[in-house]
Amino acid sequence: MAVKKAPSQVNHTQITKSYFSDLKNASCLYAKIIRSPVQYGKILSITYEDIPEGCYLFTAEDLGDKNYIETLDVQTEIFASQQINYSGQPLALFVAESESSLNRLSSNIQIKVEEEKLDNHEKKVAYAQRVIRKGKLFASKDKNPDTAFKRAKFDVKGNWTSVLNAPDTSEANGAYCSYEKDVLTISTPTQWPKHLCDNLTRILDIKNDNIIIKKTISSNPYTNTLWLNTNLCAMCALAAVKTGKPVKLVLSREENSSFMVKKSPITLKYRTNVTESGEIKAMQVNIEIDSGYHNPFAAEFLDRLIIASTNIYSVANLLITATAFESHTAPASTNIECIDSQAFFAVENQMQKISRVTGLSPVEIRLLNVNKKISMPFNFEINRLEDTIQAVASKSDLLRKNVSFALENKTPSKTTKGYKANNMNLRGIGMSCVFNASGYFGTKIFACNQKISVTLEKDSSCTIHALPPSSTTWEIWKENVSEILGIEPKNIKLDSNFDAKEESVVPENVYNNISIMTQLLRKCCLDIQAKRFRKPLPISTSKGITAAARKVWNPTKFQGVPFHSTSFGSLSLELEIDPATYRISIKHIYVILNAGKIYLANAAENSIKLAIQHALSEIVEDDIIKCSDISVLFITSDSDSSQLSGIISKLLPAAFASALSQALNFEITSIPVSQKDIFKAMTSASKT
Repeated sequence: MAVKKAPSQVNHTQITKSYFSDLKNASCLYAKIIRSPVQYGKILSITYEDIPEGCYLFTAEDLGDKNYIETLDVQTEIFASQQINYSGQPLALFVAESESSLNRLSSNIQIKVEEEKLDNHEKKVAYAQRVIRKGKLFASKDKNPDTAFKRAKFDVKGNWTSVLNAPDTSEANGAYCSYEKDVLTISTPTQWPKHLCDNLTRILDIKNDNIIIKKTISSNPYTNTLWLNTNLCAMCALAAVKTGKPVKLVLSREENSSFMVKKSPITLKYRTNVTESGEIKAMQVNIEIDSGYHNPFAAEFLDRLIIASTNIYSVANLLITATAFESHTAPASTNIECIDSQAFFAVENQMQKISRVTGLSPVEIRLLNVNKKISMPFNFEINRLEDTIQAVASKSDLLRKNVSFALENKTPSKTTKGYKANNMNLRGIGMSCVFNASGYFGTKIFACNQKISVTLEKDSSCTIHALPPSSTTWEIWKENVSEILGIEPKNIKLDSNFDAKEESVVPENVYNNISIMTQLLRKCCLDIQAKRFRKPLPISTSKGITAAARKVWNPTKFQGVPFHSTSFGSLSLELEIDPATYRISIKHIYVILNAGKIYLANAAENSIKLAIQHALSEIVEDDIIKCSDISVLFITSDSDSSQLSGIISKLLPAAFASALSQALNFEITSIPVSQKDIFKAMTSASKT
């Protein structure tokens, strides 16, 4: 009998508005991952004696030499085959006929392992490293870096650690797979369909055209969700192919938290040689991250942290040493587009510390070190930078309050319960400024493959062929199309179905970059507008990032213009602490943003305010803090729009820590903070 292939009219990737976990079928089987009980060791056996009828156990043996997914040239085992490398590593997949029987029956699986002790040198191994040198003071590799600080007027050191673990309220990851008539259908919240399809084609020997991906509602774009979703789908698809029945795999909330959205603290150590006038003569930065076991994004983590570690500041002598360590823990997870927020937290706190040590204002110390005459390895095209910083200082009355609060908190007038406090709430104000970049030219997953297609149809309607953007971005797209082509917004449609040849090779969170995609959309519309009265309808055109655009960045020398576009923002935050309850109250937040032409200003402002409330939920562990007085202003500009998404997560933590440090008269070096931290800071301050 002839094999029936996937119908040609069926799209390779389909976008759905459902959750995969809601899908049901009378014959559906349910799956659970069997994980390693030890951190390090060898697998001796995985068995299930007298396994009940209708139950299945799949291990690395079922995949043979194809037991891995490949991500950015890094191979990661789907099931641990012989060596266990971290606690919770997948060992097997157990499948049963009902959800209720999964846990009960899986307890009968016998796992025999030989646990091995980790020596100290085996716990962490350098996986990726990069060293940046600039200037005479750090030119020699053999010269002791300490010599750059011997004659410093101010030798300012700072160690800054951050990890933001917001509660994950989205659907836990997983997949629903069916295999019928040689066609594999996968419903899953993938954010990287190309990565998923290419790996499944190799692992299961199924033709690319015979794999249909139904992209369900996505969870947050954390890195592990990005690539480990493919691992989950491979397990689930294996079970569907082997059993011939639909299989559903849904992670528990605990699994999702521990393996898909697990974040690790990142520490950046700074040492700065500052002159009497406030100029940073030399800066030494040490970056170390624990990327976990076999993390394919470790090298890019480093790149993004290095570039952000000096922010907008120009330094004549610079030494950055960055190392990503591989350890026997689950791979660390973060949103690639926001990894640099942890570097911004560090460098902006270092600038605040320099301000306190030198006695210069936070605004002055920043403007003094934005020197366009000093060349840096990383260059950014930022307009009206000084205006933005000065505007937020003026709006928030930062200069006056900074002096007033500093004096107020250094002269306590009352002793309460063994620590010193004021008669009034402790007050503090802090500021930060950051660039918000998008389209990193050095990434392996960017690869100049972002593209968009637009068709002016015969009925004068317009179809945009792209992955679904956010609702706000979609309104911006319609406004642009309407402006250029004169088409009513109601006649503008989105086509998000792709066949195998059209599949985007970049992940969703990189692909759906508002600044890049909107610019490409405008180019498509302008091209159609130039042709519409000379050619018959329909007219289609596609635009993408050209290879020539990336030549502004030299990845070998690690210098040049690293990003496609850059926005800029500055934020001031004022807070109070109740000395009796230790609770923090945010009084005012002022944000000034420079992101080129702003479409839908009200929607953009609301989005920023929502991002502020979300960021506030991440910086205090055991309390919910909010702010009702938020002012958002945009620097008006007709230049191309640049990305605003993610800028608040880069701005707010440093300003918050600075304000808290001032209020407590105690240096806060890490976030998130807790009420215990505040109590400890207040009691420590009383002893000084």
